[in-house]
Amino acid sequence: MELRQKVVDAVSEIGKSRISLRSHEREVETAGKAWLDNITIGLDDKTSDEIIQYIIDLSSVAESLRIVETSPSVNILMGAVLSLLIDLERRLPRSERIMRRLVSENAANSAAKDHRRILTINSGSTSVKVAVFDGIEKIIETDLHLSPDEDDTVENRVNLITDWMSKNDIAIESIDGIASRCGFINPVPSGTYHIVPEMIKDLDNPRVTHGSNMSVIIAKRLSDLSPRSHEIVLTTSDPVVSDEIDTVERLTGFIKIKRDGTGAHYLNHKAVFHIMASILGRQEGDTDAITAHLGNGMSIALHRRGKVSAVVDSISGIPSTSRSGPLDLSRLLNALKSDVITIKELESIINTRGGLMSLAGTNDFRALDAFRSKGASPVQQKKIELIFDFFARQIVGSAMKLWADGHPLSYFAITGGLAHSGELVSRIETLINGRIPLIKVPGSFEPESLAAGCLRAWYEPEKLKSYIEERDTLKKRRTEEDALLDTVIFERKLIYKKKDAPIVSLDELIDSTCIEVRENYTPTIVIVGANNEEAILAAKRANEEGSYRIAKFLLLGDFAEINQIAYDYDLVIDNDNYTIIDTENPIEDAITLLEEGKAQILMKGYVKTEQILRGVFHFLKKSDRIKSGELMSHVFVMDIPVRNKLLLISDAAVNTYPDESKRIKITENALKVASNLNITKPKVAIVSAIESVNRSIESSIEAERIAEHFADRTDCIVEGPLSFDVAMDQNIAAEKRYSGEIKGSADVLIMPDIDAGNVLYKSLTTQSGATAAGVILCGDMPLVLTSRGDSARSKLSSISLGVRMLFDLQKKTV
Repeated sequence: MELRQKVVDAVSEIGKSRISLRSHEREVETAGKAWLDNITIGLDDKTSDEIIQYIIDLSSVAESLRIVETSPSVNILMGAVLSLLIDLERRLPRSERIMRRLVSENAANSAAKDHRRILTINSGSTSVKVAVFDGIEKIIETDLHLSPDEDDTVENRVNLITDWMSKNDIAIESIDGIASRCGFINPVPSGTYHIVPEMIKDLDNPRVTHGSNMSVIIAKRLSDLSPRSHEIVLTTSDPVVSDEIDTVERLTGFIKIKRDGTGAHYLNHKAVFHIMASILGRQEGDTDAITAHLGNGMSIALHRRGKVSAVVDSISGIPSTSRSGPLDLSRLLNALKSDVITIKELESIINTRGGLMSLAGTNDFRALDAFRSKGASPVQQKKIELIFDFFARQIVGSAMKLWADGHPLSYFAITGGLAHSGELVSRIETLINGRIPLIKVPGSFEPESLAAGCLRAWYEPEKLKSYIEERDTLKKRRTEEDALLDTVIFERKLIYKKKDAPIVSLDELIDSTCIEVRENYTPTIVIVGANNEEAILAAKRANEEGSYRIAKFLLLGDFAEINQIAYDYDLVIDNDNYTIIDTENPIEDAITLLEEGKAQILMKGYVKTEQILRGVFHFLKKSDRIKSGELMSHVFVMDIPVRNKLLLISDAAVNTYPDESKRIKITENALKVASNLNITKPKVAIVSAIESVNRSIESSIEAERIAEHFADRTDCIVEGPLSFDVAMDQNIAAEKRYSGEIKGSADVLIMPDIDAGNVLYKSLTTQSGATAAGVILCGDMPLVLTSRGDSARSKLSSISLGVRMLFDLQKKTV
């Protein structure tokens, strides 16, 4: 009983203390709100001295709140106090107080005394934001817009800036430093960097096309215009490709796709973080926080130990005014398969026509808010409410997702243009509900952050980083991480299907080949001209797929070149799975290896197609492995995203303008491949421009006769002439009232000539996301022929098809 009473008494005391605490919290809420309201009344009319006094008072209260145990009331007041404090500091003329937050005291004092002049450049999609600083004082700032009639080029943007400078009496020779935003160079950690030629070189092939990619080039061009160009310091800070996220953040649900930290508004994220650490009197390494940049693009950053350890990027991470953010994958796949949207439309939705633009028909939250109160119907008002709720939940939900690491945070700051939106911000405040101090920092500090970086080059040079060194070090570290992330825990299981079940995808083709190799033997493939990166990569993957390797490889060609490529792709030359044969005559030596029985299949690498075909034909004829009347022909096996089965196309690579008899043989060869893929009674369309015979279209006449040649066959359905749309689309076949059996369900397309076949193949692979496997039937031997533009995945699929055909053809010749 005594212990029970102790528990009851303790619980009672806790209740009393909470009642007392809640009473004080209500006082904090009411008194705090009233006090802050008093400060904001007539604020625009206050003198600098009055504002500074307010800043001192607010700083004192913020310090007191820091040492109080957090509660919703304390957090709400803390967020309001810090929000107002930053607002007041920005009201002081020329950003001097903000600049002192961004650089050390010694650097700020030296800069104030030396009056070095800095031009900042922030190149966006359709405009260039420029500012000029005299030491730590911002003396002018503006947003320059390109004329719609002008081409968006570096030269026109440079002219735009020089015209503005001339109108404002800013001589280029008066500029001591140029600090520019940086676009999609290669990933590096955040920080300040000298602009170097290597950056401009890396921008030749940026990951994302964006106006910011011009910034460092513009800075260099402007510098070259000055008679003091050799004296001008060129810097960039916290580029959009900054990457310092934790290893665990790189994982996704698909092992072949890894994340990095690039694609966020680091310049503003870092600036807000630096300023808040200064205001709170903390070292950056001891401050943990979340910052959200809310503008035309949105991104959210988690700051841990002075680095952005996790990020929600601005392209795929969160919806914005014009970007869709993540989409429901199953519904997206169905929409693509059913042609509700195309790949091109999807790209537009992701980058320019999604988000608010898609939901409301505008990319302006202010216009949406104004329309809600003036002109919107009741149902439109209801949808507008939903849209504001949607974006608020997306922003807060994404921030809370970053907070999933479980460690405490000092604050959550929202910044960017949309932080001006009272409607959106109030909903964010409601969702946060005092869990953490919410600090509102509308707009950005990008000019100040850029200028501060340039000042570091003069007064804190030890803080600057080397682009080349940091880029290469990060790349090496990420590569080492990839070895960990790619570590096999359990081998990928092969998909076993019934022995005669149709193969309906290239993944199934690869798996079935692994099984065939296990049941037969491991063939040896000669890569003829193996000094080819994609061929080497395909060979590597051939022995990494599933539990069983697909083939052994002899790599013919220049030893040094092949060895270097193998080294670059971590391919171990073990003289078992992979052997290099140094030769200046790879085709002749490859034929010799076939003759000696040391290889079973040839694969085209870096050699000309006609040369390898000529050599193979002479070998087959001499060894009596191709019978009289047999034809060498090529078959593409296409895996098209919108189809639930494979499509064969022939001939698009070997026979240029085959006559009727050759097209019959091409059809026979294609049927062999279809049989190998277990396609039961394949439907073969003899393709022409139309689906009825027209005496002025020769291919339609031939198509009819070819179809007649196969009319008595019971193992296949051959119809012709058929137009491509009737052969491939059920709806069009129905609309055109086609009466044959092939109504949009063709398994094989026999093309009239190489022009039509090659155009179709390349159209499907480049515009429709199709993947292809290709093989040439040469009597009883397949030849793997791939295009230089084929991906490693396509080449791996071609290797698999070649191996399956080898086993099939060998069985039929026994």
